[in-house]
Amino acid sequence: MTAGVRDVGVGAPQSFGSALKESTRGDLTMLGIVLFFYLAATAILVVSWTSGNVGLQMQLAGGGVTVLYFVCIWHSARIRGARATVAFFVLAAAISFFAEYMGDNHGWFFGEYQYTGTLGPRIGGVPPLVICSWSVVLYSSFMLVDWLLGVGGERRGRTWAGRIGWSALVALATAIIVCAWDLMADPMSVSGLWMTVLGWEPFWWWTGGSYLPELAVWKGSGGVPISNFVGWVEVPFIIVFVFTLFFERRHRVSGRLVNAVPWLIYGYLYYTLLGALLEMSWLDPGIEQAALIGTFTMGPVIVLGAVKFFKDHSAPAASRPAGDVE
Repeated sequence: MTAGVRDVGVGAPQSFGSALKESTRGDLTMLGIVLFFYLAATAILVVSWTSGNVGLQMQLAGGGVTVLYFVCIWHSARIRGARATVAFFVLAAAISFFAEYMGDNHGWFFGEYQYTGTLGPRIGGVPPLVICSWSVVLYSSFMLVDWLLGVGGERRGRTWAGRIGWSALVALATAIIVCAWDLMADPMSVSGLWMTVLGWEPFWWWTGGSYLPELAVWKGSGGVPISNFVGWVEVPFIIVFVFTLFFERRHRVSGRLVNAVPWLIYGYLYYTLLGALLEMSWLDPGIEQAALIGTFTMGPVIVLGAVKFFKDHSAPAASRPAGDVE
């Protein structure tokens, strides 16, 4: 623990006022940035909905990734420290790039697909923006699992077998809620509406698949292959498993508002995807299925985060009834 940082204990209840007072300027700045994104997304949603400008909301769904990427790094440095932060984001970048490179060029992990130049420059066929997206979704999901469990980065298990088992469970939980995001993101990303509405070429699947097979695409075959979602479980699992087993350390800070940042980021990712999919359904009714599926996969985790936040900060610990067990 660094000087000047007081750990109030993992899972220790605090009133919202107390947590707010103990938050540093950096903590509040992080929260402010994410909340600003919510406000901007809401304003754009209102404008696009009332004006019928579907393209505006579609562009928002992919916007802000770079800023949120640096917010995630900042948050990790604050909570985990520099070494763990470097380890996590290097692992995430290296493994996700390898998986995307093999996918784009050889059809491994996810299926046969092709990126276009719409997402900017490409390295080996892979846009760096995609790697940033991987890190944002993965970090917010991983830290959301940690926060909901209340473990504060502690590794469980006294033996190697126990540590491996714990790391695998945390990795699997993270991978599932990462994949929940992709159940919404992939149909939106390959929709032919990018071409018809904005004149942009989205990435596309060579052979398509059985997930939303009637999805209107601009090239290739409709639908998303199930192998894509298998890959979206496998790759996050590997990253988090390796990190948790070898690099995880107890958090430097706990019990503060800053711990809610990953939950808010994950919620923002859902919020923007939902808005884009609902407006895109004006022109492609089939795509609203992705919004419904995403609501019932991402939604429960987001609601659990809201319950935990309210539980942790709704009242001072002293006001709780005698015998109340946390």
